[in-house]
Amino acid sequence: MGKLHKKITPEFADFIARQKVFFVATAPADVSHRVNVSPRAPGSSVAVLDEHTIAMADLSGSGAETAAHLMQTDGRMTLLFVNIEEGPPKILRLFGRATIKLPAEVSPDLASRFPPSLTTKNHGWRAVYVLKVDRITTSCGYSMPVLRFESYRSMLDDFSAKKGNDGMVDYRRLKNSFSIDGAPSLSVLCDYAVKVAPGTPAGYYWASAIPEGDAEARRQARRRAEALQATPARGGQAA
Repeated sequence: MGKLHKKITPEFADFIARQKVFFVATAPADVSHRVNVSPRAPGSSVAVLDEHTIAMADLSGSGAETAAHLMQTDGRMTLLFVNIEEGPPKILRLFGRATIKLPAEVSPDLASRFPPSLTTKNHGWRAVYVLKVDRITTSCGYSMPVLRFESYRSMLDDFSAKKGNDGMVDYRRLKNSFSIDGAPSLSVLCDYAVKVAPGTPAGYYWASAIPEGDAEARRQARRRAEALQATPARGGQAA
């Protein structure tokens, strides 16, 4: 049975921390663009800051849909946690609006809320999302399976460690500058924003370098980056 709750309780915080996997959903402002759902792990990548605020550490991946959608909208985001191990069935949903903090913008206090392996000790760390939660619900989850956890895969961490910091910066510039629909995403916020534009799509929009002499393209890229910095997801005001 569905139930509405007034706050994130210590019980909910413990439930979140124990999850091996959870899900993040976002939707773009452009109705022709695609809705996205991303699996995330582990539960310790989510920190409960207070009764209505959570933060989520974000590692580099092959796409950056979440950030692209937040920067198109007023930051709408939903997190879903579901018990798929032994114990009482439960589904917890947190609805709200998120802002994006790049690593350089994350305070030491906020970074300390996560394991260093997910932030300062990981070359793949690309952001923290801070979600102001305005709706909290639970539902039964009676149809969910019971699974046995074995281990986390190390491939993502191994990939980041092998590439190193500079290699991961290059990777994010190529893969995380635009969404699958060509919308500006996370890496367009960085200082190399004026140097990239959406490349020819081949299933994905990857960044391509803007030639040094193409002043107009660079002006467009700069305007794009400045406009993104003014969005609610970056702490600006909604239009």
